[in-house]
Amino acid sequence: MRISMMLTPMCDKNLELAAQVGVEEIVTMFPGVQNGVLKSIKQQVESYGMKLTHVERKIPHDQIVHGLSGSDDQITTFIELIKEMGSLGLEVLCYNWMPSEDWCRTSKNIPQRGGSLSTGFNSSDNQLTVTDAEGRPNSKTSAHKLWENLDRFLNEIIPVAEQEGVKMALHPDDPPLDIFWQQDQIITNINALKKVVNLVPSHANGICFCTGSLGLTRDNLVNGILELGNSIHFVHLRNIKGNASHFHETWHDDGQINLSSIVRALRDIGYQGTIRPDHVPTMIGESNENPGYEMQGRLFAAGYIRGLLDAIS
Repeated sequence: MRISMMLTPMCDKNLELAAQVGVEEIVTMFPGVQNGVLKSIKQQVESYGMKLTHVERKIPHDQIVHGLSGSDDQITTFIELIKEMGSLGLEVLCYNWMPSEDWCRTSKNIPQRGGSLSTGFNSSDNQLTVTDAEGRPNSKTSAHKLWENLDRFLNEIIPVAEQEGVKMALHPDDPPLDIFWQQDQIITNINALKKVVNLVPSHANGICFCTGSLGLTRDNLVNGILELGNSIHFVHLRNIKGNASHFHETWHDDGQINLSSIVRALRDIGYQGTIRPDHVPTMIGESNENPGYEMQGRLFAAGYIRGLLDAIS
């Protein structure tokens, strides 16, 4: 197992910091399909002795999820991205099926240890999301239709991913509520993830095991890892307190999830992919413009994860 990290922003200073704390692989947000951009990012990462291996977040997909008129164009974008990733040797494309486009929170100023600030969610709060997600969808799509659209997407995408040697990793919904903003959601537990990998059985069709999202369900995470096995292509490690309707994020060592048990279970299934330190509190001196994704907390998280890995080696 190796440590990967998403940098916001992707800049020389943050790349240098990541390299200094022992990060081995870098995850980039979707940079678009302009010619040469992904290759340029790869070269920048490699100049600091790390590898660019993952693409995640901000891949346009709302039309596909809701089955709207622009779905064919967005599927074409996925195909172009997968082909470019394959040509550059990138390994994992992490995507989601959230009708609200990405993770949503209603607060970013919840006090944590030493005055640090974390994100939180309260379903009774009508405030729009404070994250960079697009938020409440304009279209309402039934759970049945969401599954139908996902099945179509996978049947078009997975053969391309197989050919290009790219692994697809579906991230669970965040928050994992069956109904969110009066809109059905379907990727809300481990059983849903198992259903996803069975829709189109393939070594290229897998999931991202996010402890923060799945830890808000009533699922046994260790058993889920053992059941999903080789279908786990990517891991997001973070910690939380609460339940799917009302929770806040914490430092990695201060939440309700036993992260050491997660890492041991990953070892037991022979997981060979990367672990990315996910959302962290904002620390003193940081703007909190990127809640969950400021840099200093991720340096702590990388060291914490390294300790977990060393403890089981």
